[in-house]
Amino acid sequence: MNAVAEAAIGQERRRHGRWSVSGAYATVQGRKIPLIDISIGGFFARLPDDGGQVTSPLEGTIYWRGTREMIEFPFGADIVRRPDEGGSFGAQFHALEGEAIDTLLRFLSAIEAERRERIERQQRGAERRILQRKLALWGVVGMSLLAALWLVWQFGLGGA
Repeated sequence: MNAVAEAAIGQERRRHGRWSVSGAYATVQGRKIPLIDISIGGFFARLPDDGGQVTSPLEGTIYWRGTREMIEFPFGADIVRRPDEGGSFGAQFHALEGEAIDTLLRFLSAIEAERRERIERQQRGAERRILQRKLALWGVVGMSLLAALWLVWQFGLGGA
């Protein structure tokens, strides 16, 4: 392992696995804040470039529209880190109970299901492109063979 990887691992303090999420946002203190990733313990968000800040504690709702459903997750959280002096922040959810846990797990499951579907679509597309290239190559080989046979038939092996 190289020094950069070791340094990155050494700085990782998050307890829960992360799901990168596109299209999700939180409404907090009257602002729409795009999420970068989310876990069962909290989220990491990027503040819009409007110069404003958010303060802890946070109360709001996370919204995400998947291909099948729109999920809304009301939450309470505290800001636990600001790695780049205000441009983004990490928030840790307050203790979750009952329906809030169910909603968050449904949200994370939907993100994972869509991620898997996207990967499978990409893999099928890659397999289709490989097959098309193989067929094209065999087509060129077949046409070259036919052209060689036609030349032999037309001119014979002696070239006369």
